[in-house]
Amino acid sequence: MRFVFVFLLSFVSAFAGSALTGVVTDWSNGRPVEGATVEVDLEEVAVTNKFGRYETKNFEQESVVVKVTRDGYSPYTAIIVLADADQTEFNVELKPFATGAESAGAYEEAPKYKMDDVTVTTTRATSDYPVTFTNVDRETIDRTSFGQDLPQLFTQTPSVNTYSDGGNGFGYSYLRLRGFSQNRVGVYLNGIPLNDAESHEVFWIDLPDFAEDTQDMQVQRGIGSSLYGAASLGGSINLVTKTPGLGDRPKLRAEGMYGTWNTRRASLQFTTGRVAKKYGYAGRLSRMDSDGYKYGSWVKMWSYYMAASRFSGRHTTRVIFYGGPEKTHLAYDGVTKDYLEGTVTGDKEKDRRYNSFTYPGEIDNFFQPHYELHDTWRVLDNVSVDNSLYLFRGDGYYDQYRTNQDLYEYFNDVFAGQYIVTLLRRRNIAETDGGWVPRATWKHKYGQTVFGAELRLHSAHHEGTVQWASDLPPNSDPDEHYYDYRVAKQVYSGYVHNLFSISDPLNAMVDLQVKSQRYQMKKDVLYDVTLDQTFSAFTPRVGLNYRLFEANEARPLTLVYGNVSLAQREPAFRDLYNAQDFYSSPRYAPYRFENGYSGGKYVGPTLSDEKLIDFEFGAIAQWQRAHLGVNYYRMELTDAIVTDNGQLDDLGNLLSANADKVRHQGLEIVGAVEPVANLKFSGNLALADHRFVKYSEVDWYTYELTSRDGNRIGQDPDYLANLQVTHKHGNFTFGLGSRFVGQQFTDNSEDEATAVKSYLLVYLDLGYQLHNLPGNVPLAELRMHVDNLFDTEYETVGYGDTYIVGAPRAVYTTFAVEL
Repeated sequence: MRFVFVFLLSFVSAFAGSALTGVVTDWSNGRPVEGATVEVDLEEVAVTNKFGRYETKNFEQESVVVKVTRDGYSPYTAIIVLADADQTEFNVELKPFATGAESAGAYEEAPKYKMDDVTVTTTRATSDYPVTFTNVDRETIDRTSFGQDLPQLFTQTPSVNTYSDGGNGFGYSYLRLRGFSQNRVGVYLNGIPLNDAESHEVFWIDLPDFAEDTQDMQVQRGIGSSLYGAASLGGSINLVTKTPGLGDRPKLRAEGMYGTWNTRRASLQFTTGRVAKKYGYAGRLSRMDSDGYKYGSWVKMWSYYMAASRFSGRHTTRVIFYGGPEKTHLAYDGVTKDYLEGTVTGDKEKDRRYNSFTYPGEIDNFFQPHYELHDTWRVLDNVSVDNSLYLFRGDGYYDQYRTNQDLYEYFNDVFAGQYIVTLLRRRNIAETDGGWVPRATWKHKYGQTVFGAELRLHSAHHEGTVQWASDLPPNSDPDEHYYDYRVAKQVYSGYVHNLFSISDPLNAMVDLQVKSQRYQMKKDVLYDVTLDQTFSAFTPRVGLNYRLFEANEARPLTLVYGNVSLAQREPAFRDLYNAQDFYSSPRYAPYRFENGYSGGKYVGPTLSDEKLIDFEFGAIAQWQRAHLGVNYYRMELTDAIVTDNGQLDDLGNLLSANADKVRHQGLEIVGAVEPVANLKFSGNLALADHRFVKYSEVDWYTYELTSRDGNRIGQDPDYLANLQVTHKHGNFTFGLGSRFVGQQFTDNSEDEATAVKSYLLVYLDLGYQLHNLPGNVPLAELRMHVDNLFDTEYETVGYGDTYIVGAPRAVYTTFAVEL
């Protein structure tokens, strides 16, 4: 293995040098683009003539970074492997539409000539794919990011709804996509799956300030093209980090931000550009703090990111380290209506900020460093092999202050009711995840075929201890354990992905995935409980993408697409057996265990894996300065894992149950127009009809089995809409956006009396840059973001009879200097 690694880093081929030549054309109509600037390795080397043609000098290196720019067009950057000849032909199509265009189907095209070895994986889609997605480009991230949690950056994409515990987008944040909670959404970072192996959750708090490191983001809706990692029922989110040495320049950048609720951020980052024609390095260190809108929802976070790249003729290798310790006060409980209305203290503003976690020691501490190694080897001009290795190591705990606790639930040698106490309990976790994601891509005359696999090994040690109590039994040990067990999980999957070009306008996607996942619980110190369960899945996908019309002066480029996909998701471990809950233990429910009160093998009820069949149909029209897209989806689920009447356990986790049949269907519309250069209007609308087809649950008020057939799913707005206008004039940037969120029920009963009301939020982004300042300062930048511009009073989500309150108006100002 050591030999292979050294070989990958040192691979070099003989090369005599080559010049670049080619034609730059307009992507929408094929006409030549005159006056386009061609830069190679950050040096201007050519300008296109009236025929769109350019020619450069001879380059000695094996690969170069080419950037092509022209006013009114999106800039284009690519790594080019030069041919072993006097000249290398490289033609470019520039898009006349502003970057960041959304797409219902999605006609946001990845550059045709860009090397796969840097950003393209089978978790990402391009315009050739019959899937529904939206891209968030670097320009949009720069304009809208001020350090908030990553889910907040997705709110302007269709069918995404977000909220945070603290109300202001810092700390623990969550999202829903097409009505599916984030533990049913696959998340990838550089093609590495990020969902937790046991809970399927995504802990965005472990990625503070990470938007600074991303090249772009893609949100796929529906099953899409993700063929490994957590099952992507609602969709998938794909983050790609910047590649050092790929089109960047040497710089040192310092940023500082201050905002409402004493929110602070300081960041120092650097890039080296290309070093010695083969290497690139980048890094960042950030510190973020916020008191939070909700009382006692403060967060303190460090964040670091380090990356190194090596480029050679047929190899690209990247090493990436990132992470950061976080500390945050618990704030996941909502408030009841009397707090919303201000009748508790008579001070409505104070009541709405109430946090039931008033004990100052109820703090979450966690640190999860990530290590990634990515290598691409272009074996032949049409064959490449990618390998990604990763390792996560997470350690942390949080404390919970509890009153009126019966020690019978914590100590085995205590009788029920003998000790009713106040206590502080600690929940510890130490976990390790390691994996390998190999992929081989073969481009042939019929299209492209990808063979891939995933291996993931997970192990975790869970401990629960009583730190102190107001009254303890004689001779009790400090840090008395009330649970102590280990969980292992193994994931094995393989897939074949095909994108066939049946004819010039028609592409077909044909995919097949097989997957096996095994949970094991072992070394349960208290009860010797064991669990061993395997889930297997076989999921085919097929779709068509047809270019109905090519673009010309009279009509837009028009395409239609459709796909039918299957997915299968195993339950989270706690859906099989919640080893941290006394009411699931052998002492309380001995009938669920092979050895009764003595525990042993768990034989009680568990949830089944859920199955989904997804139908997607869409159409796209792309003009030179506008586009319009519409798509319809219908998603049929059996044994769907759903919220059990909107209830939370004492850890803040939603209780789950299997619903016999659930249907998610809806219409998504996106559009944009750029009437003149640098002025863009865009928006999207998602109309959702997500309902139970067949499901009965116990009503928490009547304790009777109640049918929910035909009811809307809780925590799911019936519509979501966004409108934005952005403008750039010289050094000044402006963005004004609005977000409409429809009514959502707090449980599955469709109770109008407890429903979360619809609301409208408006935000404002302003920015100004100064260049070439005295003191050899090339750039200084000032940005301001105003959230909830009109100070709307609203709630983001509700569970049962409690609500998470959204923050009022907030202002965040960022100042940055580059050297």
